[in-house]
Amino acid sequence: MNPFPRKFYRKLKYEIIRQHPFTLFGLPMVLSLVVGSFALSRLTQTRYDVHSNKAKKVEKEQILKIDKDKRKFNAQEEYWRLQANDDWEIKRVERPKDE
Repeated sequence: MNPFPRKFYRKLKYEIIRQHPFTLFGLPMVLSLVVGSFALSRLTQTRYDVHSNKAKKVEKEQILKIDKDKRKFNAQEEYWRLQANDDWEIKRVERPKDE
């Protein structure tokens, strides 16, 4: 003979759920939000790491290309070079016929 019939456990389970609904509904939801937050943070961090690695590779390639073709810049030399061009004339820009 069973000291506690099967209906007793069923009744006990429903009473616990009725008294503490957080254990059945709230706790799983909160746990899924916390786990999802950690998972998404890892995924987004991986995405940003991959993007920054690509950008670093491109920057290195561009720096190498620029260094090869680079000439030294001197402001005074550029000024004198631009002043040496005296063969320019002031020309009026033609207006469109509509105006």
